[in-house]
Amino acid sequence: MLTNIINNLKKTKDLGNIHVLDNKLKSRISKLEDKNNIGVHECLKRKNTIMLTHDSRFRSPEGEIVLKDKKGILFPGVPFSEVKAVNVISSSPSKKIHALLMKKFKLKLKDEATLLIGFD
Repeated sequence: MLTNIINNLKKTKDLGNIHVLDNKLKSRISKLEDKNNIGVHECLKRKNTIMLTHDSRFRSPEGEIVLKDKKGILFPGVPFSEVKAVNVISSSPSKKIHALLMKKFKLKLKDEATLLIGFD
């Protein structure tokens, strides 16, 4: 299943640099990511978590990516319809985690953003 999902994502225009996160990296991100970035924490709780990059030509998010409540600003997870699996959620990591992922996977990005997708 994971291989099929990755292969399908590779065929999707404006997506690239697809990597599966291992449990060690997921744990590290969980400790470093801001508590308000609920979406990233939800992605990390899923059985599978992948990281990919997208550019500004990729479609708009399929839900609200910023919410405000009494506690402040929250960053929820949003659906990601390109992944056909159970409990799919996606979220943009903070700048700190973006930098960590760029270093870890030796990415040289120009205008692309990183995105985490979690699913069971």
